[in-house]
Amino acid sequence: MRSKRLAYLGVALVGLSLMAGCVRQNATTARAPVATDAGTSAVAFLGKNFAVIPFTIPATDADLLAGYLPAARVVPEVAPVHLDAAMDQALAGSKQTIVPGKLAASCAKSAPRGNESGRLATLQYYQNVGKCAGVDFVVVPMVIDWRERVGSEIGSTNPASVDFVLYLIDVRTGGLVKQFHFDETQKSLSANILDARKFVARNGRWLSAMELAQEGLKQGLGELGL
Repeated sequence: MRSKRLAYLGVALVGLSLMAGCVRQNATTARAPVATDAGTSAVAFLGKNFAVIPFTIPATDADLLAGYLPAARVVPEVAPVHLDAAMDQALAGSKQTIVPGKLAASCAKSAPRGNESGRLATLQYYQNVGKCAGVDFVVVPMVIDWRERVGSEIGSTNPASVDFVLYLIDVRTGGLVKQFHFDETQKSLSANILDARKFVARNGRWLSAMELAQEGLKQGLGELGL
């Protein structure tokens, strides 16, 4: 009887060992891969030229290169102007070769649209902007929603909310290399305890829409390799 019990125990231990091995193997397989996007790394872009065109406000879904416009959105006409200034400031320390903003803006005004329709025509247009500027890549920024803070930095009844997207286009192929989407409405610490680090980094202040956008631009340009 005792030998049978030992035999059952041995089988159970083997079974547990195999299960543990499976769990460890599954855990390793399910682990999120490390980001190694060489195609959009800063090193991969060395020796390449970039054009960063001015911010625009998309009017229809066809103006976007991916995704869809929200049903309700607000974008003051002055928002792109402020964002262009913030973009220039954010690019000041870039190690990449970026053509003058005036050239990029001029090409954005003069480049022809594509012969296709919808988003394909939009993509061809930005490819033509890059050809006009004589660059390898074009950064296309669009502001989708912009709501200013109501209140002060120490107390706000309606926090700032910013939604914008940055597209990176390969001029040679006309393909969309990467996109960065920033969509954030600032929340209090009590409303989002999981994001305490961000709350502390902001010194517990309620940011303006521009301050929120500046954070997003810094993050986005870094992800695009700029």
